[in-house]
Amino acid sequence: AVDKMNKPLLRPSVRLVNALAGEQVPLMMGDPQKCTQLVYNLVTNACKFTERGTVTIEANYDKEKQLLEVSVVDTGKGISKEGQKRIFSAFEQEQNGDNRSFQGIGLGLSVAMSIAK
Repeated sequence: AVDKMNKPLLRPSVRLVNALAGEQVPLMMGDPQKCTQLVYNLVTNACKFTERGTVTIEANYDKEKQLLEVSVVDTGKGISKEGQKRIFSAFEQEQNGDNRSFQGIGLGLSVAMSIAK
């Protein structure tokens, strides 16, 4: 898989895991483009900041609430507590050291949050 700049999304030391295989995720009503954008933004962000290990896509459906929860879990170094307060705002990025070597202007997680709401 490649990003929009045609660069590989995954390092050789990272494995993408589809934890949905075999799961019964129901058909949901929604905008397919926005749903695709939401998952794309979460997965590409996880891939960018995971140097080794896994990026796992999971889903859980609450039948009673008719709510689908999609999770992207990675083994990256994480985001500081302060960064967690900011990263879902437009044009914000985690600011510790090597993260600034990545392309982007800090809109991916903001857009993902907007779609999710």
